[in-house]
Amino acid sequence: MVQFTAKNKKRRQFGDFVANYFVDLFDSPAVLGKNGGTFTMSKTSSRAISSSTAHALSGSQRVLQSISALKHRNYRLYWFGQLASVLAQNMEAVAQSWLVLELTNSPLLLGLTGLTFTIPSVALTLLGGAIADRADRRRIMLLAQLGSAIIFLLLTGLVIMKWVELWHVMVLAFFTGCVRAFDRPSRMALLPQMVPKEDIPNAVAIGGTIWQLNKLVGPAVAGILIYLVGIGPTYLVCFLASGVAIVLWLAIRLEGQPTESTSRGLVHDMVQGVKFIRENEIYWVFIAMTFFNSVFGMSYVIMMPVFARDVLHVGSQGFGFLQSAGGAGALAGVLLAAYLSHFRGKGLQAITGAVVFGVTLILFALSGWFTLSLFAAFALGMAGQFYMTTIHAILQMNLPNELRGRVMGIHGLAWELMPIGGLISGGIAEFAGAPVAVSFGGIMVGGMAFVVAIVMPRIRRLEQ
Repeated sequence: MVQFTAKNKKRRQFGDFVANYFVDLFDSPAVLGKNGGTFTMSKTSSRAISSSTAHALSGSQRVLQSISALKHRNYRLYWFGQLASVLAQNMEAVAQSWLVLELTNSPLLLGLTGLTFTIPSVALTLLGGAIADRADRRRIMLLAQLGSAIIFLLLTGLVIMKWVELWHVMVLAFFTGCVRAFDRPSRMALLPQMVPKEDIPNAVAIGGTIWQLNKLVGPAVAGILIYLVGIGPTYLVCFLASGVAIVLWLAIRLEGQPTESTSRGLVHDMVQGVKFIRENEIYWVFIAMTFFNSVFGMSYVIMMPVFARDVLHVGSQGFGFLQSAGGAGALAGVLLAAYLSHFRGKGLQAITGAVVFGVTLILFALSGWFTLSLFAAFALGMAGQFYMTTIHAILQMNLPNELRGRVMGIHGLAWELMPIGGLISGGIAEFAGAPVAVSFGGIMVGGMAFVVAIVMPRIRRLEQ
């Protein structure tokens, strides 16, 4: 009996050890520090560190430091909910395109359907940001996700019952754009309420992995589902994924959100957001760099089919490989940003990434060798994602909370302007060829970063 009790005691001790290990690993508010040969959690070690300190960390410490944001319960719930939500978005984009093509067989109407989503998404972003600074951001995020889920369910019913018509799809795409305009600023502004300031750069980088993973997986899953079970059930999976996000986000518990006084109107709030950006060098410079990347830098993505067919002569198969190389590079870039998230020198990191991106873009444009173009596409994805993630982290680290929704909404709006870049590069390519169009984009992005580095030393020397 004594022996049996002793065995039970040892088992309980072992169980307590394992439980405490995982509690410390995921729930402690800091990252690993070293203490007498054993690993313990240190409250100061998760702050931005110098390169010399970083080199002294062991391999296991570096790995855990690169995912330090996941130690916080609220952020873990947000991250997994975001994973499900973005999967639904990527699948829905494929399902909608295929549905419109089946209904109309018209590329023009396919483009117009996309436009019905883009117009409200762009037009209402400032309003969405202003409301995110007045109201409960978590509640806005939940309501937006509920709205998306209802839209997916409506499309499921319309398609399965064979009642769907083009106008249904376009109207629901318009409402999806409206929902997204309020959803995006709230999600972006919610981040600092879930993690301490020193883990914000890591949270931004880890959050970026969701988009890159879903870009690789989401469209493929949607395509397989459409092939196996049809468009209606694919929309149903989107609805279920949105439901998973809602359940996870309902479990998030946050302290009260500091909000700006609501005595003035929404128009005043929106103007104040724009005025704040214009009067503060850090914000307008990095938002301008994001704008240049979206309008001029990302033109190579739109021109990629032209390079595959007319420049490299590798056809649709080579085009697929180029796209995959860019996607793999983007995932590598966001992982690099996560690894370096606790390093100082964020301003120099962003500028260096932008210069590398611009130079590599020119290299890609001038390359006539498929293998070199593959490596360039990987490097473009990596450099572009790295410096965009770093800029996002810089903005989140330095913004006052009462203006976070408006400023991050405008920052996110820059990404919606990519079709304008496609129009510019397409016009140049029509008269001077795709290599000239893409080289122009590389000169604009790299040139912008070089000017910032020379003329604005405060930005270059920004630590975090």
